[in-house]
Amino acid sequence: MKSRILALDMSTKTGYAVIDVEDGQFRLVDAGTLPKEAEFTLGQYPVNYLHWARKCFEHMQVIIDLHKPDEFVIEETAKGSKNNMSQKIVEFVHAETALFFERTDKFGFNYPRRYYLTEEWRRIVGCLMNKEEKKQNAEVRKQRKKGIKVCKDKDGKRIGLIGKKHVNVRRANEVYGLNLILKDEDRADALLLAHALYLEKYKG
Repeated sequence: MKSRILALDMSTKTGYAVIDVEDGQFRLVDAGTLPKEAEFTLGQYPVNYLHWARKCFEHMQVIIDLHKPDEFVIEETAKGSKNNMSQKIVEFVHAETALFFERTDKFGFNYPRRYYLTEEWRRIVGCLMNKEEKKQNAEVRKQRKKGIKVCKDKDGKRIGLIGKKHVNVRRANEVYGLNLILKDEDRADALLLAHALYLEKYKG
């Protein structure tokens, strides 16, 4: 069975990934970050949020039309994961996506869609801190306790605390053989969303 999966990590600058799955194997087709809508331009609240969300979804529609996915995987919203403004925008964009599914269902497309909470897909794809990352964090905390503001490793290279975003990017690079950096975190999250669905639905 062959299927094309579109993964969406929704925000004002949505990360997306497209993979093809066939005979239990996956192939990366495309991945990136959609253009960011920077400003409210139309109407008073909540109409301004509605217009912003529609502009965000227009960028998604371009990817949908280009790649013609067979199914979708989307990161679920979670209360408190973002600041108030960003959270509202994400909810409005999700609503636009739900309207898209409502329209396509009505015309008989009935796209399968899987929603994952962040910690759910991270668990499935194995986003765990490795020994080197744990060691670096321990060293940073040790130096900070001594009052050192600019922490360095034994070779004199500046180091900081490793967080979940760093781990996600590293894991996406491992899975797909890429060289993403921290600023590519939205793309990395979308790639791992796609991989979570692949592992859950096609690899198990």
